[in-house]
Amino acid sequence: MRQVLKCAVLACALLLFWAASAMAERTVVDQLGKTVTLPDQVKRSVVLMHHALDIGVQLGAQDQIVGVMEQWRKYLPDAVNAFPALEKMSTPGDLKAVNMESLLALHPDVVIVTHYAPEDMRKQIEAAGVPVVGVSLYRADYEQASRLNPKLKNPDEAYTKGMIEGVTLLGDVYGKKERAAKLIGTIEKNRKIVAEHLGGVDYDKRVSCYMANPELHTYGSGKYTGVIMDRAGGRNVAAELDGYQEVNMEDVLRWNPAVLFVQSRYKSIVPEIKADPVWGQVDAVKNARIYITPEYVKPWGHPTPESMALGEIWMAKKLYPEKFADVDMPALVNDYYETFYGIPYKGEH
Repeated sequence: MRQVLKCAVLACALLLFWAASAMAERTVVDQLGKTVTLPDQVKRSVVLMHHALDIGVQLGAQDQIVGVMEQWRKYLPDAVNAFPALEKMSTPGDLKAVNMESLLALHPDVVIVTHYAPEDMRKQIEAAGVPVVGVSLYRADYEQASRLNPKLKNPDEAYTKGMIEGVTLLGDVYGKKERAAKLIGTIEKNRKIVAEHLGGVDYDKRVSCYMANPELHTYGSGKYTGVIMDRAGGRNVAAELDGYQEVNMEDVLRWNPAVLFVQSRYKSIVPEIKADPVWGQVDAVKNARIYITPEYVKPWGHPTPESMALGEIWMAKKLYPEKFADVDMPALVNDYYETFYGIPYKGEH
């Protein structure tokens, strides 16, 4: 009888422990400054932001992701190489919208959204009892942190600190703090390569650059594209603009950039530019200095870890090849990909 009683007491203790463990909670502060209560272990996340999805994969959190944004193929076409399950994964929403029925069917522990996701979208998810974490990857007060095109006094500082905070936040959410620290350390180490090789370049001697996107859109000030150009020793000719905007050929001809960069996802516009006689008047086209950025450069409006760790070196090497002659870009990229994606890099350089 006494033995049976001991077993019963032990069973009750174990049940209480398991119940307490299941109910264990913690809080994080997201990049919109909101305190979010999460379960102690996040096992099922839905990621409705391509930057956060990219970082989650690099943190090794693939097994903790059960749903992603609908347009992941547009923004991260090569992500499936490191995360094959993406092909068949549920897509219950996107950057600015969510299908609540599809979302709740996934029983998520947390939903990760972009900083400019509509407030109504966030409240709708929270009202269903699901925590929401907002990620911006730049540091700013709420008014600017919640905008697609923020006005940042010092974009370099804002994106540098914001990347550290964003990676740290996602590392905390997924329980991957050590991996997050290693990723941040790699960014800082590789950025030193650029600084040491480039040295000081006077502003008036910097190579003038233009990011050519479809339909004459480009990035002005306040976006990471300007930061990556600046860190690589370039000068963004569209810096007079705010955010992501449409321009006209009169602007481009007036700016007359020495180099054109084209994102890999938009490489189809390069033949159009080369065949256009108006574009042919631009120095970059005349001198055949049109560069398609490899997938890992990701010179977007917002940074990713590899755009800081690899993209800035790649761009600096294109602008000043003589200064970076000893930098083995393929070796750097492959080491990064095997370390954080778990696969060798198979794309173009």
